[in-house]
Amino acid sequence: MARAKLVEQHEFEISLNPKTKTVRIKKLEIQDPEFFDIILDQTENTREEFVLKALKMGALALRDITITEKVDYIKGEFEKLCIQLDRVFSQELGPEGMKGELEGIFGDTGKLRQCLDNIFGKDGRLTRDILDPNNKKSPIGQLRETMESYFVGKNSQMYNMLDPHAEGSPLCCLRKDLEEKLGSIENKVTEQIIKKEAIKKTPQKGFAFEDTLESFLIQISHPFGDTVERTGTEKGKLARLRGDFVISINDPMTEGHQPKIVIEAKAGEKLTLTQKGIIGELDEAIKNREAAFAIAVTENTTSVAGCYRALEKDKIICSYEDDGLPLEVAYRVARVQVLMNMHKESEKEIDTSRLSSMIEKIGNDLRALQGIKTKLTHIANTSESVSSDLGQLEIRIRESLTEMHKIIRRGEAQ
Repeated sequence: MARAKLVEQHEFEISLNPKTKTVRIKKLEIQDPEFFDIILDQTENTREEFVLKALKMGALALRDITITEKVDYIKGEFEKLCIQLDRVFSQELGPEGMKGELEGIFGDTGKLRQCLDNIFGKDGRLTRDILDPNNKKSPIGQLRETMESYFVGKNSQMYNMLDPHAEGSPLCCLRKDLEEKLGSIENKVTEQIIKKEAIKKTPQKGFAFEDTLESFLIQISHPFGDTVERTGTEKGKLARLRGDFVISINDPMTEGHQPKIVIEAKAGEKLTLTQKGIIGELDEAIKNREAAFAIAVTENTTSVAGCYRALEKDKIICSYEDDGLPLEVAYRVARVQVLMNMHKESEKEIDTSRLSSMIEKIGNDLRALQGIKTKLTHIANTSESVSSDLGQLEIRIRESLTEMHKIIRRGEAQ
């Protein structure tokens, strides 16, 4: 095979540009028949690209051949070194070579294991001098002794802190606080028991009745936005205490003015009332509290008024029993009556005759209801028809109360 040779060697130049990674070959001419024939076989359009690929592939192949030759050389030299080292270790380190020496140092019975056992073993210096809890000179032993002084035995600090009888201990302070508070609670309970017994035996029982009335009045007046004020301990315009509660009517029809309904509570099992006496007390309550209507409320039904009775045009006496229906009727009738009277003064159109008729009907139905309930208390077996009449009457009474307020609203809208 003919070898390629370069013509005019002195004119051939290769320059490299590191920045652009460019190789420039000037005046390169190759005289080689085989290479010539290969290039000749290429088309004119592909010859330039083919030559570039041939140069690159040839360069890569030459580089790999050179590296392979170097690797083979190094491998051969390393194998020679291993053979020489093996010969030296066999001669100098015994029949097992390096393995025997390593076993003697790092094995289970080697020098390193013996050294570690002397320091960290069961009887080692480190275990004995630092980690032994029974050695009072070791850190662990000193820590154990300190912990025992805090937590073990009656003389320990923790025991003293948890002793409820040791003066100054947290539990002792807590025990004293609890005993003081429990004593205070016991005193209050005793006071309430004594007070309750006293209420049963003295006229102070009326205060308990007033508490009940206050809650109920707030409940039935809340839907209308009326306000309830307890006034039994405050003197009024007449410098008297007459009038236990005052209900201020809050309604758009009042045009900023809040007319009042005064409530007089009458408590006691042996309460003695007369119609004349009640009228006098309610007149006084109206003047004392500057009210437009007055209601007297008794704990139970009385002979002078039964469960409900209208007195004159601005007074009602009723009882508070069962579900408080008589008092609810009295309050709502009084409210409508006051608003109706204000309409009369303002000459607004309102069906007063119908309202008066409904007020009378409600009173009759309420008394009929109470009569049936009275009869039922003397009947052992309540018939289903009588119970039905009771329910119907209650429904009619509440519907009539609602209708009254609707009539008032219609008059206001006109």
